[in-house]
Amino acid sequence: MADVVNDLKTTPQLLRTHRLVIAPVLGADQSLGRDGVAILLLFLIAATWHIQNPLLQFETQFGSAFRNATLQPVIVMLLALSAAIWVGKPASWRENPLKMGGVVVVIAYTLYMVVAILFRVNIVGALLNIDAAVFTERLTNETPRDGLALHMTITGIMAGVAALTVFIWWTPFLRLSLYIGALARSFAPLMVAVLVLISWEALIAIFQIEAFLLPRPSVIAAAFIETYPRLVSAGWNTFQNALWGFIFGCGAGILTGIFAARFTSFSRALLPVAIMVNAIPIIALAPIFNNWFGALNSTSKIAIVAVLAYFPTLISTIKGLTAVDTLSLELMRSYAATPLAIFRKLRLPNALPYIFAALKVATTLSMIAAIVSEYFGGSTAGLGYKIRDDAGLFKYPEAWASILMASLFGIMFYLAVSAVERALMRWHPSFREK
Repeated sequence: MADVVNDLKTTPQLLRTHRLVIAPVLGADQSLGRDGVAILLLFLIAATWHIQNPLLQFETQFGSAFRNATLQPVIVMLLALSAAIWVGKPASWRENPLKMGGVVVVIAYTLYMVVAILFRVNIVGALLNIDAAVFTERLTNETPRDGLALHMTITGIMAGVAALTVFIWWTPFLRLSLYIGALARSFAPLMVAVLVLISWEALIAIFQIEAFLLPRPSVIAAAFIETYPRLVSAGWNTFQNALWGFIFGCGAGILTGIFAARFTSFSRALLPVAIMVNAIPIIALAPIFNNWFGALNSTSKIAIVAVLAYFPTLISTIKGLTAVDTLSLELMRSYAATPLAIFRKLRLPNALPYIFAALKVATTLSMIAAIVSEYFGGSTAGLGYKIRDDAGLFKYPEAWASILMASLFGIMFYLAVSAVERALMRWHPSFREK
């Protein structure tokens, strides 16, 4: 009996030791967030290596996906952000020489890529006496390929060392139980997705459905793999319109919602109008906005996205700010809290779940609105035009591949907003329980 009591007394200490010492060393963090950052960082290391090597950027399929001039700075900034998250606080690696060495490697690679891609100063290229213009122009017969090949080898070693460092400190081989648990929790939706794809493929083969009605998933996948470099560039052009429309529409919706929640008479007058305008189909707005702002101007696309994202955010903000607990509100007033203090400490925290729910809905609405606006005219560089053009030329697998790329951008947009929500609302019970 005494042994059992002693074991019970030492168990909390053992668990504390595992959590503070063993778990950080072995990577036993029971969250998949670390794995997501590691995978993103490895992808960005490979992408930046391709971007600043002309032989890879212009002559490989993976590298050509990042030839868009406006996409490259974003990739570099994402690399810096993910590296900063991966490195963490200095207190976590100052006393560990090995981890400090890994931190130095990742930071050095990130800084090199920031200078090479963002500021167009290629240090290795300068040491090899390669003209800086070579790294920003298309390859020609006069391009010094031998020098670029040596540059690619040197920077490849740098990228490989950085990737190996991230992999070593990620230690995915010690987190297999975590992956198995996550797979078990996602088994049902994964099986449904697999069954849908198998049934889709089988039914088309059995009933001999024509490709112009519905291509097979395997054909769509083959078209996606073949054309994804162009799809990435087109998807990024569409995503920029969706992002700016999302920022303006949701920002205006939140600000208007705060004002409407403060003045109830204004709210009662605004909500019927908001509901009426929100009921207008996006298809009806697209030609009108293209006529107002110009079909070739991205302003028309951004305006359409902003209108579609504005009203759900407005309504959710008003709901969250006004649906506060009466007892909590009376308690704040009993302590003589000012309206600003009540807003900051009670109304805004209560409204954040409503606001983020609207923002996550607005991510998908923004992509839909951006594609629909492009479908009715405008730049030929977006997914909406590409879908219409491919469908008009009976290239239905390519059109479905564009739809798949639009879905991927929408999913990444949704996940990014969800990550911001988790970072800002760690105090909320729904996140503390996970």
